Amino acid sequence: MNPNPQPNAKPRWLPISLAIGIMAILGLWYVTYNPEESWQASGSMNFSLGFLMLAGYVGAIIFQVMKLPRITGYIFAGILIGPHALGIFTHERVMDLRLVDDLALSFIALTAGGSLELKELSKRFVHIGLTVLFIVLIVFCSVAALVSLAGPQFSFTAQLSPREILAMGLLLGVLAVAISPSSVIAIIAEAKAKGPFTETALGVTVAIDVIVIVLFTIAMAAARGLLMSQGADPMVFAALGGELLVSVLLGSMLGWGLAYYIKKVGHDLPLVLLLAAFGVARLSAFLSWYIHENYNASVHMEPLLICMAAGFVVANFSDYGRIFVDTLERFSLPVYLLFFCLTGASLDLHALASTWPLALAIAFMRAAGIWTATNLSGLLTKSPAPHRKRAFMAFVSQAGVAVGLAGLAQAQFPEIGGYLLTVVLALIAVNQIAGPVLLKLALNQVGETPDKK
Repeated sequence: MNPNPQPNAKPRWLPISLAIGIMAILGLWYVTYNPEESWQASGSMNFSLGFLMLAGYVGAIIFQVMKLPRITGYIFAGILIGPHALGIFTHERVMDLRLVDDLALSFIALTAGGSLELKELSKRFVHIGLTVLFIVLIVFCSVAALVSLAGPQFSFTAQLSPREILAMGLLLGVLAVAISPSSVIAIIAEAKAKGPFTETALGVTVAIDVIVIVLFTIAMAAARGLLMSQGADPMVFAALGGELLVSVLLGSMLGWGLAYYIKKVGHDLPLVLLLAAFGVARLSAFLSWYIHENYNASVHMEPLLICMAAGFVVANFSDYGRIFVDTLERFSLPVYLLFFCLTGASLDLHALASTWPLALAIAFMRAAGIWTATNLSGLLTKSPAPHRKRAFMAFVSQAGVAVGLAGLAQAQFPEIGGYLLTVVLALIAVNQIAGPVLLKLALNQVGETPDKK
């Protein structure tokens, strides 16, 4: 059973108009009455979640009529009701709902891991590897060079010193490499796409998501050397390797545990998977806090990597991969809806307004780098021409993880952190709006969606 509305179903305008009218009345009441003055916080939170789901669903239907991806409708609905547009949701309310992100990202990571089939990936291992290598090298070098050389020409960064601009270029170069696994997985699920192009896009996206975390740690060490005249500490890289290894091991253990549960119990699997996704996110945050408070050490378990590893183990090393993925897909609609609505509400349009020349320049350079990388890898692996020409469209969406990494840099380097975070928010605003549309278009054009086969 697919929870998504049928793509070819005719829209029922009367219910949609009624839903929009109800939203307008509730939104006006919510803004003017301020329910938290007389309701319990939990009641206000439930109202917010319900309003968000209604807005996202209406936005998805409207965008579907325009032949655009539903998640783009979710994002625009979030933008519209968010603090930078109508202001129905304040910045504080959006922050209160960020707990949904922890659940959604872990849930999406489980789906990503479960979608990676070794049998299929092994056929395209060389193509995926070359694409990842070229995207990392070309995008990083081109964006880092753009910011380092042209940074003084932009009014937003003109006051920074050469060392600060170079450090910012290194960090932005790495963050530009990041892709949005959540967007790629959501579009693939919505389009019901399947085939070599889809498998390659998913494999590249997941691999880059892990690599960006490693590269950002290296870039942070280099930036520290530039800004603080300190050399890179080898222990930083040893600690990172340990964190990644432990995350993979924990994920593998979780995967075997889930497979055992499916085999021995089997019922209430959706609830168990939701609890597992939420538990991983919360437990990872708690362990990081506990170790820092009690041992004064910085240890960060990677919940996304843990969940990816768990999904990968269930899909490839048990007999229950199909049941696992089907269960995740059946309950994906509310998760994607809430996550991408919150993503839209979180997009900082003020940041885009203040940094748009630099953000657009980086977005263009990033897209050109991805196009060059995918064409080069396609030529070397003799990929079909339709796939090669459209491959770059799969990797435009920008990862929300980039915001988290930029936040870490802001705490570490306050002299450039504010500039960095503002540019990253503006860049994500551009790429997260354009990316899903381009990916769905590419999947249709290469013929890997059901209605094109």
